[in-house]
Amino acid sequence: MKEKIIRQTTPVTDYLRILYRSRWVIAACFLLVLAVTFYLNFTAVPLYQANAKVMVKVESNLGLPMFDASAYWQMETMISNQIEIIRGRAIAKSVAQKLLESPQAAELPMLQSHSDAKSRWQRLAEAVGAMLGRSAEDDASRRQQENMRRDVEELARTLPGYLTIAPIRNTDMIMISATSEDPREAMLVANAYVEAFSDLNRAMSQAEVRQVKNFLENQLSVIQQQLAESEIALKEFTEAQGTMTLPDEANSLVEKLVEFESLYKESLAELESSRQRLRFIDQQLGRKLEIEVTAATSYLEELQREMAALQQERASQVAYLVNNGNYEEKNPRLQQLDGQIHALTQKFKEEFAQHAAEDLVGPQALHDELYLRKFEVEASLQALQPKVASLQEIVADYTRKLESLPEKRLVLARLQRSAQVEEKIYLMMKQKYEELRITEVGQLGDVRIIEPAEIPEEPLGPNKRLNLILGMLFGLSLGVGLAFLIDMLDNSVRTVEDLERMGQPVLGSIPFIKEAEALQRLKTSLNGSTNGVHNGATNGSAHAPANGEGWRMAARLISHFAPKSPIAEAYRTLRTNIQYTHVDKPLRTLLVTSPGPGDGKSTSVANLAIVMAQMGTRVLLIDADLRRPVLHSVFKLDRRIGLSNVLAGRAEFGEAIAPTDIDNLHVMTCGTLPPNPSELLGSSTMQRTIEALKSEYEVVLFDSPPAIAVTDAAVLARLVDGVFLVVKAGHTSKEATFRAHTLLQQVKARVLGTLLNSVKMESMYGSYYYYYHYHYYTHNTNGKLPKQQRKLLAWPWA
Repeated sequence: MKEKIIRQTTPVTDYLRILYRSRWVIAACFLLVLAVTFYLNFTAVPLYQANAKVMVKVESNLGLPMFDASAYWQMETMISNQIEIIRGRAIAKSVAQKLLESPQAAELPMLQSHSDAKSRWQRLAEAVGAMLGRSAEDDASRRQQENMRRDVEELARTLPGYLTIAPIRNTDMIMISATSEDPREAMLVANAYVEAFSDLNRAMSQAEVRQVKNFLENQLSVIQQQLAESEIALKEFTEAQGTMTLPDEANSLVEKLVEFESLYKESLAELESSRQRLRFIDQQLGRKLEIEVTAATSYLEELQREMAALQQERASQVAYLVNNGNYEEKNPRLQQLDGQIHALTQKFKEEFAQHAAEDLVGPQALHDELYLRKFEVEASLQALQPKVASLQEIVADYTRKLESLPEKRLVLARLQRSAQVEEKIYLMMKQKYEELRITEVGQLGDVRIIEPAEIPEEPLGPNKRLNLILGMLFGLSLGVGLAFLIDMLDNSVRTVEDLERMGQPVLGSIPFIKEAEALQRLKTSLNGSTNGVHNGATNGSAHAPANGEGWRMAARLISHFAPKSPIAEAYRTLRTNIQYTHVDKPLRTLLVTSPGPGDGKSTSVANLAIVMAQMGTRVLLIDADLRRPVLHSVFKLDRRIGLSNVLAGRAEFGEAIAPTDIDNLHVMTCGTLPPNPSELLGSSTMQRTIEALKSEYEVVLFDSPPAIAVTDAAVLARLVDGVFLVVKAGHTSKEATFRAHTLLQQVKARVLGTLLNSVKMESMYGSYYYYYHYHYYTHNTNGKLPKQQRKLLAWPWA
């Protein structure tokens, strides 16, 4: 048969071993997560999502270059502001009101349980009211109002949980999505939200216009009253004084004064309207930016002076044209001055907005619609103030000229002027009022409903297939993660590689075998099974134990009762490695110890003694564990006379040494347990005893207590030719192994190496190599390996 090459261990091999070692943890995590996923998948209620789209368009008259440079960022900020408004409490209460008042309210699942509870409370209240003699009809209206208010508040608190709001990338639109178990409810909630948002935006747009309209409405009544009083006064004066006319010069003066005073009061009314708009915007913003503070820069002051000078020049030009009787708005000079004033006003708006953004309100607030309108109004105020001041000076100048008339003619001129001015102002404000009424009705706001929500046909979730895939992936990942976490937290020695990385020579590794399997092998071997033969001689006969306890004790001597087993072969490998450790000077005395209890040192030394005796070597096995002896139970011997009796001088060698059923193997039990085992083992008598025994036996093996627990092993280690440690895989910690090795080196003991005990097959270094060569000689009669062993050889980490 062609030899196979030993495969070297790689990190991938280590990872595969870790995964195989924790295969049940991985399987448990996988199945647990999968079961939870199945449960959630098939018990989850389908959810439906309805989507509606709205477009928010904010147009500004500022036309600032800085806005053009950062238009994308400005739009994102503005959209974010609108999203926060949609999520606000005001919109939620409006939506709740719409849903509760809608004809479909009784069909909405979100209102069903609440409506049932409400009706129960109503019935209880009616019953209590009847007991107190109170009429249900008297309380019906009040109770209905209270219930409606409470319902709106409660529903408004729960509505945001149904809602998802997101901007649509690279557009000025917003997607409003509502999710519900009922598709119709999802559609109604989404549409109620877009309608409430549109209504709120429209109301905010109309409110500003309404504020100015109300101001003009109040002023109209006042001016109408003043006009009526002026006309009555003029009539009474004419009737009292008779027919009286003014000179042409005086008539011309009155006409000019009426013209300028009308312009003055018109500009003054426009200025006051702008102030009303500004007050409303400040109320909406919850703060006020003073014009004087905002304009306190040298450049703004210079622009203000230039605008005032141009307004003064325009007023003078108007006065000149009026004096000459050539006044008309299309005058070229007036149009030129208006163009210059408009250009300066635009510059002022730009500088004003930049200054406010940098020093007062910040860029984010600047991009808010209210702030934009505020800047426009304040810039208009700055342009109107010098115009009003110029016209006021002209009116005052013409008034002084009028004062030069005789008293009666002066009174007549004043009455005529007052009546004409009040009439012009009334007509102008009436026109403005009607324009604002039309504007208010036509204010649609900045929100347009682009796509109302429709009833969704397919549920949004759950996506059962995707959930199952994700559940399997998560369960597998969780299991693998736990496997590596357990391996990382596990500080025990598991493999031969662990010992080699600690710098400790490895003498061999003993495979782990379950008790039931070991008993089965024993029974098969003792019943004469011929599953191949081994290459070592077996002397003596093995008799079947009489009871269950005997079988369990026989399992510890598996090298004797099942010499063809892999474990027996592993002990022969250990025997060979020890023999060739010191070829020039054979080891005659050997001590076996372990870091702690439960590592299997007594079983290991017993089987080592058996395989050495099977070679024809005369072996003496001494139980030097004078604290918790075990070997007398393994070999079914009387321990009353043993090592302690010999060391105390109360017995001879012949009395303490007992033969066994195995040829060439004798055992010296521990004897009576002494109070001072360390002193006995370290005495000169012990040294003389060892020398005497070496003359009678070829190999003397000692079973000692754990090296860390007591000092017995360290004391005895100085007296023997060699020591080796027994470490149990998955049980002994690396710290304990290192500590035991260090303690033995400190007493200058000759530490031969370490035996790794109870190694699971998938963790054994070179298990493929070992099993291939061993079973090359122990195959079945048909020339094939057993099924389980063929399966082991097929593992990728073998």
